[in-house]
Amino acid sequence: MRAFINAFFFAILMGLLGGCLYEKGGPLPSDTSTSGGSDTNGGGGSTAALDSLPCGAPTTTNAQNQVCFNTAILPLFLANCATSGCHDSKTAEEGYDLTSYEKIVRKGITAGNAKKSKLYQVIIDTSRERMPPPPNAPMSSDKIQLIASWIDQGAKNITCETSGSTNSTQVASYSKHLVPIFDYYCTGCHNSTTQSGNINLTGYANVQTLAKNGKLYGAITHASGYQPMPSSSLKLSDCQIGLVKKWIDSGMLNN
Repeated sequence: MRAFINAFFFAILMGLLGGCLYEKGGPLPSDTSTSGGSDTNGGGGSTAALDSLPCGAPTTTNAQNQVCFNTAILPLFLANCATSGCHDSKTAEEGYDLTSYEKIVRKGITAGNAKKSKLYQVIIDTSRERMPPPPNAPMSSDKIQLIASWIDQGAKNITCETSGSTNSTQVASYSKHLVPIFDYYCTGCHNSTTQSGNINLTGYANVQTLAKNGKLYGAITHASGYQPMPSSSLKLSDCQIGLVKKWIDSGMLNN
């Protein structure tokens, strides 16, 4: 009887275990949804989708072929890991706060050796410890390689700028301009599944509501009284903010 009771309570305990870093021991459950807006390979969207923007895609490497942290690496951690209830500053699951450079390199990163870095190991894991956990999709191979290269290069805080600019005649489009920006920077946290801070940036109606009440523009400009987005340590480029403002000023059309 004692063995049965122990087994019963063990089964209950295993059923309650959750969180962002899963215990090893068995294949992952089938993924049923994604964290991103339209990207099925983890949050963080696709840089290719941003290539057509007047602002261009975020710079991934500088002239010395060093991986850029602020434009290439930080958005991936924010979209896939630093979500509410996982590795944001408030929760810091298992001691991991992945919201800024200083906090990311503090734990789980072995500078110069990706294979020995705990954060990299859980990203490539195929067991229940994989990050991001189900129902989120795993990161795509190109994103994983980018993180590996950054760590192998010493996990440096390399800052790069996003090129491009808008002009007075530029017509801002929700589908062509805003969606790629939100998919890359925002919808890993703010999607229909996660809704960090009760904010959902997938779908025109949701975005329009936030634009009308001023929360969208206040957040991306890091204005006083608003939660800075994508985070306090990462701000959209002036060009990207300009596109959002043009769209708002032109009537927030579903174009």
